Amino acid sequence: MLKFNLVGFGRVCFFNLIVFVGLLAGLEISAGVGRVFLGKNFLFGSFLSNDVNIDLSHPCVEMKTDVLLSHSPNDRGLCSVKNGAAWNDYVVYDFASKELPQLLVLGGSTSSGLYQHISNGETFPMFLAESLADDYYLVNGGVGGYSSLQEYFKLSRDAARFTDLRMVIALNGINDMPGYNGVESVRSRVAPFMTELQADMNGSQSWIDQRQLHLLPNLLDSAVPNLYSLFSHVSKTRRAGYAAASIEDSLFSLVPSGDRWEVNVSRSREISRIAGADYLVFLQPTLGLLGPQSAPVAGTDDYEQFARMDFEYLTSIREHYRDLKMRCARLSFCIDISDEVPPSGGVYNDPRHHNATGNKILADVIHKHIMANLEFSDAEDSQ
Repeated sequence: MLKFNLVGFGRVCFFNLIVFVGLLAGLEISAGVGRVFLGKNFLFGSFLSNDVNIDLSHPCVEMKTDVLLSHSPNDRGLCSVKNGAAWNDYVVYDFASKELPQLLVLGGSTSSGLYQHISNGETFPMFLAESLADDYYLVNGGVGGYSSLQEYFKLSRDAARFTDLRMVIALNGINDMPGYNGVESVRSRVAPFMTELQADMNGSQSWIDQRQLHLLPNLLDSAVPNLYSLFSHVSKTRRAGYAAASIEDSLFSLVPSGDRWEVNVSRSREISRIAGADYLVFLQPTLGLLGPQSAPVAGTDDYEQFARMDFEYLTSIREHYRDLKMRCARLSFCIDISDEVPPSGGVYNDPRHHNATGNKILADVIHKHIMANLEFSDAEDSQ
């Protein structure tokens, strides 16, 4: 009798599970169709895609919450860096003497020395550190997810700590696009110089732990991305409406993404100048921009990467870069290399990041401009 009841109970649970999964799938499909009607793409969960899932708890990848920078690496001293070593949220390399003048690299995941899963650790700062070994001791401060905002705050925090800082270079642009690190209506109106996460923490006075202790949001985003996107959108819109209603229009003006970028890099230059260092910002290349970055060689890995790119994303980055390129042209300390290292036989690891081959070319491009700036500075000093 007991065995019969357990079997019956198991059947009921199995039936309810099937109904629940079917209902969830129906809601997910409905949410995806709704995205299509709104002109957005249907999202496919990573469980159903061919993408390689990154272990977000890996010491070279995991982040923790930082009150100033929004997030920072949580390597716990366990991340092994190719030809170098990690020190808190910086990476140094073995090529040069520590007695040389220091060159600081800032940027996002393209620059990060901790992200060993991209290009097998052969990042452009690693190649750059090797090529500059006779002139500078390179310190890599790039962190995944950073935009010009975090670069500016990090420089504000640490520039005065360096013993002999002579040059600061930043490679950025893509992470400054509208909607990155928060809904644009919130950031431009309410918190242009904070991430949405920081604004949430300040508003709710609740700490948000970004370490990979709570996996539910990541699982939901992987399994039912359309539903998760809908939930996030409704939640963010509600917060945006509340925050926008509390702003006095005559007190603050809108600060859209392009203005934020220009303010951040201009302030970074001033901080570098005060610290006695030159500052150069490079507008980074990324796959899909109009021009060379959208002309991959047919039949190559780069071509396959480009063919899979999301149309909505392409439209967004092209409009964003159109603005940044015009702004960069007006700034004496900005160098537009967004058309450099274009897709060819295979230089991209994914649409945002070059592989080892691409990173070596990127490092050579940046090295050329650094040496030209060094020669120009020496010529000015001699006059």
